[in-house]
Amino acid sequence: MNNIKELKKIILLSKKDDIELSKAYACILKQVENATIGVKNSETNEEKLILNAAKKELKEQEQSKNLGAPYSQKTIDICGKLISELSPQMISEEQTRLDIENNIKNISEYSTPDMKTLMQFAKQSGKNYDMKLVASIANELLKAR
Repeated sequence: MNNIKELKKIILLSKKDDIELSKAYACILKQVENATIGVKNSETNEEKLILNAAKKELKEQEQSKNLGAPYSQKTIDICGKLISELSPQMISEEQTRLDIENNIKNISEYSTPDMKTLMQFAKQSGKNYDMKLVASIANELLKAR
């Protein structure tokens, strides 16, 4: 599922067969609506909206469970499933190192590589880097030069 229309469709279709499933998805839709309705400059990427809504709903359900308040295990399971499906995969440490090394080589052809340039590369690449790891590797490689 990667858009709100599909989310609404699942809610409606599952009402007859599995009311708990319908309620679980409805909770996530409510979180999406809370994040967008009446909010200035809200997120427009529906996949990110659904991912963030699932994370928020999961957190609320787990808090209820831990406090002994009513919660839905089905909602917790659905949120977990959505989070794993929609979360972008993190770039590995090895690939991060390779990318930074290649970027240093490319920058060296016309300029002196620095931390700011390497961090901008990572942010603007469209890849899902662990930015702490990028900073650590970039710092290590720049010091070794």
